Amino acid sequence: PAQLWIFLKGAVQGDFGYSYVQKRPVSDLIAERFPATIELAGGALFAALLVSVPIGILSAVKQNSFLDQASMAGAFVGISMPSFWLGIVLILLFSVFLHCLPVQGRAAFGVGLEKVTGFYVLDSILTRNWTALVSSIKHLILPSISLGAGVAAIVARVLRSSMIEILRQDYVTLARAKGQNETLVVMKHALRNALIPTVTVVGLQVGALLGGNMIVETVFGWPGLGRMVVDAIFKRDFPLVQGSVMVYALTFVLANL
Repeated sequence: PAQLWIFLKGAVQGDFGYSYVQKRPVSDLIAERFPATIELAGGALFAALLVSVPIGILSAVKQNSFLDQASMAGAFVGISMPSFWLGIVLILLFSVFLHCLPVQGRAAFGVGLEKVTGFYVLDSILTRNWTALVSSIKHLILPSISLGAGVAAIVARVLRSSMIEILRQDYVTLARAKGQNETLVVMKHALRNALIPTVTVVGLQVGALLGGNMIVETVFGWPGLGRMVVDAIFKRDFPLVQGSVMVYALTFVLANL
């Protein structure tokens, strides 16, 4: 009980103890790796929304068409695919066969990136290092797609269902009867209201992205919090595992709120 009380008092103040292996404060190690994890989660969310929102809108507008059926079939596939399997397939396709995207890391060696915030894309823009910007974006593409595929499938299905329900409402029929352009009806009247449940789902998925990235970071050698936790588990570095899991839990709760 005394040990637990001491740990909890330190945890409330951000002190999770010292790493058994690295002999450094756990809070410092987490602070070093967390920007990489946030950057990956942000890239995955951006990739997911970039794909899911147009697909959800088109599927609802073209309900029961071939496009709708193909999109929903793709959504089922996206939900069903394990992220590690998708990551390996993407590496084989784009890195091994096509040689157009890197396999691991956050940026190419020797780009000379000056760290300001810890977010490579943002630091490249702030320091106007365009070579580092291109390199960091290339390194971000494959892990973002692997992590965001499941989120894209969920968001597309929710948005489609919401859009179908909204398009049947009386005010949408009235807007069409008044002679408004169909694109304006869909984008202004239907989409804005359909985004209410969709944004709620996206908020839940943000927490899942931050907490479920361990496998993706390990597959792509991404130097984030997830990969550090996996290494700490194998090395029995219990203080580092405890601190990281608490940060994950706190982030998930804040994202849900």
